[in-house]
This record gives sequence, structure tokens and C-alpha cells, in this order.
Amino acid sequence: MFSPEELSYYIVSLGCAKNQVDAEKLNGSFRGADFPLAESAEEADIIVINTCGFIEEAKKESIDAILDAIALRRRNVTGFSPKLVVAGCLSKRYARELRKGIPEIDFLYGLIDEKLLPEMCRTFGIRMRKSHFRQVPLGGMPPFAYIKISEGCSNNCSYCAIPLIRGEARHFSPEKILRDVSEAESRNVRELILVAQDVAAYRHGSTSLAGLVRRICKKSAVPWIRLMYCHPDHIDEEMIDLIASERRICRYLDLPFQHASPKILRAMGRRGSPETYLRMVEKLRNAIDGIHIRSTFMVGFPGETDDDFSTLIDFIKAARLERAGAFMFSPEEGTRAFHLKNPVPGRVKRMRYKRLLSVQKKISEEILRSMIGMRVDVLVEERLKKDRWIGRSEFDAPEVDGIFFLTAKRVELHSIVKAEVTGAAEYDLYGVSD
Repeated sequence: MFSPEELSYYIVSLGCAKNQVDAEKLNGSFRGADFPLAESAEEADIIVINTCGFIEEAKKESIDAILDAIALRRRNVTGFSPKLVVAGCLSKRYARELRKGIPEIDFLYGLIDEKLLPEMCRTFGIRMRKSHFRQVPLGGMPPFAYIKISEGCSNNCSYCAIPLIRGEARHFSPEKILRDVSEAESRNVRELILVAQDVAAYRHGSTSLAGLVRRICKKSAVPWIRLMYCHPDHIDEEMIDLIASERRICRYLDLPFQHASPKILRAMGRRGSPETYLRMVEKLRNAIDGIHIRSTFMVGFPGETDDDFSTLIDFIKAARLERAGAFMFSPEEGTRAFHLKNPVPGRVKRMRYKRLLSVQKKISEEILRSMIGMRVDVLVEERLKKDRWIGRSEFDAPEVDGIFFLTAKRVELHSIVKAEVTGAAEYDLYGVSD
């Protein structure tokens, strides 16, 4: 049998932050079992691809990553033939097709869990050592940590394959979540980002999302807590009041409205209208001083007419959200929307996608320019040169929003500093700290 110390590994994780948490926990398992980390996939004895299977574009990216890994595999002089491990959403959903279509995959697994590493070791003839399924970042030690509080989803939106892949919503116990928070804090992170398919739906026994966040605030001294992926139907008064009163919670909410046309929202299996969503935005802004709202919108849902799209654009112009992303409808097997009639032609979807992003780009830029002269908190993440740094304000989530270009002489990496905004670009801010 082979020993872990002889065999290096490399993990490629695709998709969302929830998927990244799974990959980071697998990384902790490898590290705990004494597998050395390779500097690149090309140098690894074991390459792990943590796939995404949410929409067609993500599936193609996952397949490309698998094929690239096959091309990279080298011959190991120790006698261990390099192996390719494929796990995650795509392999959970399309295991049969992957086995048949890509026989070069050496070990195919579903969603990453604590059993993956032991089963892989048995398959490959590796002497398994006890290891803890704990979260360890894949690259370096970033100043933030994603904390997954739930698995699966019970919203059953007509277009979404997540319940087919990850099942109904299962909310983790506060104790488990607090253990993850404690481990993150031991790495000196400055920001905790709570993630789930729907963070706002969290409930474990009598503990609501607000109750969970209160416990995190009491247990942890991490200065920033951010909430991502909050279904607008599940934001309640208790959570709004907590964000307004607890200064450690970032004045930032991610609310994926998805659309504004009542007809399209009903077909998506969601409630809402331009009027109800605008009232929600107004309510949040009145209750939480300076809040920034991010959303996501889908274009090209079956049956979306020019009038439906105009309703969406009118809503975006009226709401003037600080941040918004968009994606085009992808028909996913097994979902209710897969069989809907009146598909929107690809050319029209692309046109609407570009139009929406163009409208939002102008809004975001105007809002950022209005911030010139303000003083904001900035988390310093990277040094560019002597007195130039890159960071983020509390109004920007990592990897999805903009960055803050900071000029400062006396700051420390991963510190949070006060900075005056002196300039703005399309999505980014510039500023100076004393």
C-alpha cells in the first residue's frame, strides 16, 4: 500500500461559495491525513475536481476542467499512477453519463462529505489515517471565511436543479455552525460570510437566522459578519432589526429577486411584483442606515415577452440597487421549467442580458460616484506596492463585487481601516487612509 506522505494532491473547486466550503473541508481532510499539497495540478499525484452542475455554462466549465486534468496527468516515479477524482454537483447528477463518457476518471463521487477520502484511499490502495473533516482554505489564508449554515433547498423554484442535486433544506445545528466559526476565528479571519442556498430560511428548532447570528456575535469577536443568498420572501422584521442594531453585521444584503414581472415570477414558482419588491427595498433602506443591496436577475425565462423584460428593466431603474448580476435561463432536466413552452430565442436572451447589465452598470457607477467624500471601513487584503493596497469596503462581498484601491502608508495586511473615498470607477472605489 502507498502512504499519504508519498502522494501529493491538488483540488480544483468550481461554482458557488457553498461548493467552495465543501472543497475546503475536503482540503482539511487531506491535510489532516498528511497528504502533501502540490503546487499545481500538473505536479499532483491526485487531482480532485469539485464540479458545478447548476446551469449549462457551469456544466461545460466542469467538463472542460475534467478534460484538462486528464491531459495534465503525469507518470509518477514512485509507481503510483496519477489519479483523477471527480466529485460535486455534476457527478452527483450525471454519474452514469460521466462514467460512460469519460472512462479516464479514476474515482467518481457525489457531493463531498467526510466519507470521500476514506473511500478514495481504499480504492487507490492508500493507507488511510484518521483525519478531521474541517475547513481549510484552498489557497493561502484569506481574511474571510465562508460559513455554510444549511444544505439543500425547499423553495422549489421551477427552474432550479439544486433540490434535485442536494435535496430538501437541512439546517445545521447552531453548535456545528459555531464550531466552524471558532475554527475560522483561529485562522484570524476578519469576516464571516454566512452562506446557504437560502440563508434567510434558516431555522433549527427554535433558532431563527437572527437567533443564530446573535449567538455568533456573542461567541465570536470577528468584526464583520455578512449574509449572502437571502430569498426575499424570508427576510423578516427580526432580522432587519438585528442588522440595524448590530454594527458588526455588514450593511449589505444579497436578495436574489430573479425577476420583476408577476407573470414570470409566478412561472418561476416565486411570489412578488415590482410594487412589493420596491416596498421591500424602501423598507430596508429606511430601517438600515446606508445599506447596500445586491440582487441577481434571470433573463430569457420561457414565455418572457418584451413587456415582461421592460417591467424588469423599469424595476431595476426604480430600485437603483447598488449591485446586481444576471444570467440567462438554462433549461435543466428534471425541473418544471424544462418542459415549458414558448422558449426565448438565444439571440434575444443575449440581447436582454447585455441590456440589463448595461442599465445596471450605469446605476452602480452613479451610486459609487455619489460616495466620493464618504469615510468607509475597508478590509485590507493585498499589497500592490509600497503604499498601494487592494481591499474591500463592507459594501462589497469577495469574488462577486468590486474592490477598493487604497493609498495608505501605515496599515497592516488584513486590518480594517477607515478610508475616505476619493474616486470611483464602474464597479470599484479609490481612497486614502491616514
